[in-house]
Amino acid sequence: MSPGTPKLGGLLLAAALAVPAVADEWDVGTGNDNDFNFTTNTLFHGAEQVHDLSGPVADVDWYRIPSDQFASYQFVVDGLTGDLRLDDSPTKVQRIAPDGTTVVENATVEDFGRVMWLSWLGAGPGNLTSNLFNIRVRNAFCGVSCTGQDRYRVRFYDTTYTVPRFNNSGTQSTVVFVQNASDRSCSVTMHFFDAAAALLASTPASTVGARQLLVLNTASIVPSQSGSVRIVHTCGYGGLMGKAVSLEPATGFTFDTALVHRPN
Repeated sequence: MSPGTPKLGGLLLAAALAVPAVADEWDVGTGNDNDFNFTTNTLFHGAEQVHDLSGPVADVDWYRIPSDQFASYQFVVDGLTGDLRLDDSPTKVQRIAPDGTTVVENATVEDFGRVMWLSWLGAGPGNLTSNLFNIRVRNAFCGVSCTGQDRYRVRFYDTTYTVPRFNNSGTQSTVVFVQNASDRSCSVTMHFFDAAAALLASTPASTVGARQLLVLNTASIVPSQSGSVRIVHTCGYGGLMGKAVSLEPATGFTFDTALVHRPN
């Protein structure tokens, strides 16, 4: 090899540097995520993806999101890199109705504008429809100048909690303790089911302040009944702590059942 011939390692390095990083295969695949009519990118609980908002035109990313009965959810955008900024307006991350047009929810912005999230409840009693809503992420600060290095991360969670057992039959009664473990107010609703999964009753939505404790004597809602509880809320994944305590006055015994959310 002559002194003027570049080494193979140097050529490979130069070639690697010349090729832009590709983060978002959903932009170029069949059924890409650039239009709600065509995107096939449907997220399930625990999903985590990295996307970009690169040009040559201002990019829009669409996601399909489930919204089932007696359930609650959260969609989080964070991990922004490069020139990517979405913090100018909460309308840059939105939940859109199945029609692809109607805005149902704008994002909440936190942590100095670098984290945005949506949090919502699925259908309640009397509505058996399970919808696929749309999430739209758009209008990055860098606009048409965004590159494949202007990336963000999305995460999706089913935030529903369950209590496997409550009992208000005989001499027992159950009290549910729910603490909002987050630093913001949020909404909490409880749905009570019998052992055959028939809905017995639902509580009205309760606004629970940051770090506040909600105490509910379930005998006032479902007297002389037993079964399980589903707790839906807008406090975010892991945003609640709590338990159900069944009291037996005759013996003084108590039986604790922890709130359980889906593992990530």
